Amino acid sequence: MKVGILVNPKHARTMRAYGHLIELLSRRRVPYRSATTTPHWPGAQQTTGLLDWGADLMVVLGGDGTLRACATTLAGKEVPVLIIPAGTANVLSRHIGIRSSAHALHLVKAYLSGQAGGIRDVPVNEADCLTADGSRREHFLSLAGIGGDARTIDRRTRLPGLLGRNILGYACGAAAALFAELFTVEITEANDPPTADAPTQVWSVMASKTARPAGPIPVFDRAEPTTGEFEFLAVALTSTTFGDRLGEWAQIARDCVHRRPASNPAMRYWAGTGASIRLDAPEPVQLDGDLIGDCRRLDLRTGTRSLTLLGP
Repeated sequence: MKVGILVNPKHARTMRAYGHLIELLSRRRVPYRSATTTPHWPGAQQTTGLLDWGADLMVVLGGDGTLRACATTLAGKEVPVLIIPAGTANVLSRHIGIRSSAHALHLVKAYLSGQAGGIRDVPVNEADCLTADGSRREHFLSLAGIGGDARTIDRRTRLPGLLGRNILGYACGAAAALFAELFTVEITEANDPPTADAPTQVWSVMASKTARPAGPIPVFDRAEPTTGEFEFLAVALTSTTFGDRLGEWAQIARDCVHRRPASNPAMRYWAGTGASIRLDAPEPVQLDGDLIGDCRRLDLRTGTRSLTLLGP
């Protein structure tokens, strides 16, 4: 067996996990080859090189964005992928049950010993984004959002130093983004005309395949990365003043903590294989935690090619 390793060196904990992985592979005399991501080369080209080398197992040390960068290269290949979660949020790895880097290293050891563990085929989903520069196609695995949730990530990235690269940065970004202005949308579900009660004034529209994109609270209770459907959510707030908006968010938080977010009138859920989201003015878009720019239209579809992920 030959192991290909893709490393995002953004966090110090990534390099610590990488050192433990190399020690494990060397002790077992398993051939390996490593490649490091950079802002200009986020992972696709490096992954191609590792596959051409003959990797039988791909280990990705990073977060959701690192996995997204190499997903289209790995989709449809008969090469399993194991995530060592070393990013900021690690949404997908947490959903499939990988608790920590140490847990992931234990899974690598088990796989090398012939214990396959859980195998999941996760579709690589498509997003067509209409920006000021034209339309372009992107891909993602677990979460897409336009509006307020993307503003949370945007404001996190503007924070200085380590604060902008850890989970506290998300909390700081969210605190500001919660009071962003509402925007007007027209939502068309896949193969269906617009519904009469579709919200037009929203804070954000999201499509998820993971239950907990924002921490321990389940926001998308029925979401699952291996399925052919998204769980969509339009957060249709009505308040414009600070006090009223704070009250709306407090009620949403209570409903989420009590595992009944769909009971809140501002939380509009539906499921489907895709949707077209049209806006009256550009809003930021995020895919798997990566900002991809301001878009006037976002078309989302579940993927037809899948990534083979290893888990517990």
